[in-house]
Amino acid sequence: MSTDDHAQASLWLLAFYPFSIFYGAIYTESFFLLASVGAVHHFKRREHVRAAAWGLLAGLTRPNGFLLAAPLAIQAATGVKRMNRIAAAAAPVVGLAVYSLFIWRTTGDPWMWAKGHAAWGRTYQGVFALVVDRYRMIATSGVVSYVQALPHDALNALGVLFALATVWPVARTLGAEYAVWILLMILPPLAAGGLISAGRFSSVLFPSFVWLAYVVPPAHRPGWVGVFAALQAVCAAMFYTWRPLY
Repeated sequence: MSTDDHAQASLWLLAFYPFSIFYGAIYTESFFLLASVGAVHHFKRREHVRAAAWGLLAGLTRPNGFLLAAPLAIQAATGVKRMNRIAAAAAPVVGLAVYSLFIWRTTGDPWMWAKGHAAWGRTYQGVFALVVDRYRMIATSGVVSYVQALPHDALNALGVLFALATVWPVARTLGAEYAVWILLMILPPLAAGGLISAGRFSSVLFPSFVWLAYVVPPAHRPGWVGVFAALQAVCAAMFYTWRPLY
């Protein structure tokens, strides 16, 4: 498979992923995906000023964008430890700091952005408690009843399962830093909010789609895209009719 062919396959799979509907909604997913890819791309090319600019944007775009510093720091640790690499890796943290200062000036509380998550029903319960709760629910009523009662919950769970299933193969194929990135984007939100918005969070995990493009044979790609598109239509129908898929 040529590099161009692989890149094109990755884009098709990413574009038709069920939760990619949020790229066209008033959410940060599209900007955050662009900033994350830009930061990683330029960091690998040792274009540290550009990497820092994209990393700064990632930190400004959403609060957990500062976690992008972790995979960048892993890459920095494996190369020549120069100050410009360290500064570029720290840029997402600077982005969050700037945003917190803005919130502080506006509201008087630099952590108001974190407290605002409670309005969406986000409270810490831990990943283990979430797994036990869903297991008991399915064990008691069955998978079909669970999906019928909480279809949005089941769809979000599919996004989580997809992301977690790619962690190990992504680590082996692309590098440990990308696996760390997937875990950091999925596990903290699960612990602090359950499956709320979990599918949406999975839509920005570009390493998962890069790996998927590697393993799906060219002849099977239309089938994958078709299934993704059908599920995206279901998600769009739920989202645009005010169902709790957000």
